[in-house]
Amino acid sequence: MTNEISHKDLSKLLVEIRKGKVVPVYLLYGDEFLCKSAFKSLLNAVVSPDNQGLNYEVIDGTSENVYETIERLNTFPLIPSAKVIAVHGTKIFYSAVAVDDLLSKSRDAFEKKDLKESARYLLKMLSVEGMSLDDVKDGNWKQVADKKLGESFNKHAGETWLDQVFAHCVQEKMKVPAHQDDAEVLNDSILAGYPKTNHLVLITDFVDKRRKLYKTIKKSGVVIDCSVPTGERLADKRRQQDALKAQMREALIRAGKTMAPGGFEALFEKIGPNIRSFSNELDKLIAFMGDRKEILPSDIEAISKRTKQDPIYEMTNAIAERDTHRTLFFLDSLLKNNFFPLQVLAAATNQIRKLILAKDVIHGRHGSGWKQDISYAAFQKMILPEIEKREPDFLTSNAHPYAIYMTFKQSDNYTVEDLIGALEVLLDADIRLKRSGQNAKIVLEQAILRIQGA
Repeated sequence: MTNEISHKDLSKLLVEIRKGKVVPVYLLYGDEFLCKSAFKSLLNAVVSPDNQGLNYEVIDGTSENVYETIERLNTFPLIPSAKVIAVHGTKIFYSAVAVDDLLSKSRDAFEKKDLKESARYLLKMLSVEGMSLDDVKDGNWKQVADKKLGESFNKHAGETWLDQVFAHCVQEKMKVPAHQDDAEVLNDSILAGYPKTNHLVLITDFVDKRRKLYKTIKKSGVVIDCSVPTGERLADKRRQQDALKAQMREALIRAGKTMAPGGFEALFEKIGPNIRSFSNELDKLIAFMGDRKEILPSDIEAISKRTKQDPIYEMTNAIAERDTHRTLFFLDSLLKNNFFPLQVLAAATNQIRKLILAKDVIHGRHGSGWKQDISYAAFQKMILPEIEKREPDFLTSNAHPYAIYMTFKQSDNYTVEDLIGALEVLLDADIRLKRSGQNAKIVLEQAILRIQGA
């Protein structure tokens, strides 16, 4: 198998791994949902699920220390078998040559009204260039571009959105992260080698293929391209649909279902190219079909009607999925359709409360046996009877079993600390809406951005 593959060819790679052909390092880059899905399959192929408690180590890329990563790579596993050290969201590929990529991502996030995400990419760009916020405090982006950033930045330098993102950075007291070329350090470690039982997995949103580290990984390991184009060109849309169709085929095969002609088109028309949203809707369809094998376009329409009966459902579901772009989109739609801001805030608060209650069940005696990948049928058989022994509460009272199941799954998108913090943010928003006279949309948008950590 080639050392650089598309996520569509992951199944072939997994066959090789199960035959014992495991490499020292894997790199997954591109769409977050595809990376997460591919990583899960990769991890289960390399490390037995029974051994993952001791032989799978997670490093958060937002606070990674390359020397800690190398130390873990050179430490033998507690169980004498394969061990995976995975760095999720690694920043190690961000470099000076990635300026244009970082600025493009910052602008994309800004256009989606995701100021915090936009600011994050902007600060990364300044970091890799060794710059501070003081360098651009007077809005002199053009001058800075001419002196430091070169031609790749000039197409952005005169645009007013940069000033708005800068203002957000200052208002939120955000700081430019420290930058060092950890890529060289890790590159040398991979070349020097580490115990053959140990395997490094790097997961990131994009890479600079010109970097030495990328070339070393491609030579010594396997690179898995999980990227999906986001443009409007015909070729981009075709690739978007190809990725969605691949996801659909895998999900249908696992569930023993089929999709009738026209079903994909109906689902795509409803959801669009967002892979996470598409997969979630498909999972919902599969669960509602019960024993029926074929999903019809009429089934998709029927479930769509159920959703449309409660328009605020789309926003609260996006909150649970931690999908900032969709949350802000539906928030804007609700407010434009004259939903009262405090009503929207109450819906968001109720969703967070449900997620907290789901966490409470999962960590208590009634939630033993819960796993993120448990099927709806298994949930009904193993978990639901235990939940029904509890006193009805905000999570379970008058709720469809599938809705409870989805809340359990969505709760894994947040930690308990995240959810407690979210309630505090929403309380603050409630006070600001009632007392400050601030613009309701801005208050709610800021609350969403803080909750979802974007």
